[in-house]
Amino acid sequence: MSKKVDKLNTQLESALAEFISQISGKTEDSAKTIATKFLNQIENKLNFEKKTIELIFSELNDVEHNQPIYVNEIPFISFCEHHMFPFFGHVSIAVLPKKDIIGFSKFSDLVNNLSSNLTLQEKFTEEISQLIYSNLDCDGVHVKVKAKHLCSDLLSPENAIGDITTTFSTGIYELDSSLRAEASLNMS
Repeated sequence: MSKKVDKLNTQLESALAEFISQISGKTEDSAKTIATKFLNQIENKLNFEKKTIELIFSELNDVEHNQPIYVNEIPFISFCEHHMFPFFGHVSIAVLPKKDIIGFSKFSDLVNNLSSNLTLQEKFTEEISQLIYSNLDCDGVHVKVKAKHLCSDLLSPENAIGDITTTFSTGIYELDSSLRAEASLNMS
């Protein structure tokens, strides 16, 4: 890490520790411990050592399978780019392959990579779908993300909402509503 980033982290840690101490009544040492731990955890999540997209899609398996494949409930945690509060949930993916498919664990790798960014659920959903569609020569992809957003619960508890569901479809799933409906039935 550069000296500039280290200096910024020290300043941020001090400011956050003072803020925590002022609003919670914690001692300076206790507040500093909390601030340090919090900032380290955020930094670790956002600096997650990501696999390159090319590596995820590097090992395609040639298969004779032209029916939908459903990968359900891949867990994730990400941070909202509006509030920096976490949102978390599950990603379900439907792929209609032509002849190539990746190993099932690669879908999880992709979700883990993309969730390690500041993002919005809508962008996250679209990006998963578009990357699978463009890197895996398939007929279509349908992605469903169901997530709980802590920003709504923490910032406005009187208006707290349940899970948010977003979807994004490419290829044949975008064009054929009956295939989208079938995918939705098979996705948790």
